[in-house]
Amino acid sequence: MYKINYKAVVLAFILQVLAGVVWYASTPVKFLGRPVWEDVSAQPSTGMILLFVFSCFTCLFFTAWILARVKGISGSGQFFLVIGMWLFIVLPNHFFISMQLHFNESEVWYLLSYGAVNSVIAAIILPLWRSSRSIFKN
Repeated sequence: MYKINYKAVVLAFILQVLAGVVWYASTPVKFLGRPVWEDVSAQPSTGMILLFVFSCFTCLFFTAWILARVKGISGSGQFFLVIGMWLFIVLPNHFFISMQLHFNESEVWYLLSYGAVNSVIAAIILPLWRSSRSIFKN
């Protein structure tokens, strides 16, 4: 059984955080009521940024842990497993967001797009860059 490749997790984490920065910087004006670069005092607090970073890392590490526990699946199978986790776990939030927040389709898809990007980053990096097996036991 393969172990978790911590270098792959760190690389995917850095790419996910960079994608989050780009995603936030491209937030439509109708969500914030102003362009993102205006009014620096209205930017997210440090606590909110730390919560964002922690939740990204936790989700990514959990995905890597699941992939390390799955036996007998090829790299492409693990890719589709990660994408399937997003489709069948995160995507049902589409209906909740639509009903509770009364957003239109484009707004809902914008909110869910960051999760999709994170899922694709994890699905590409984690299965392709597996931890090497050691024949020697500690």
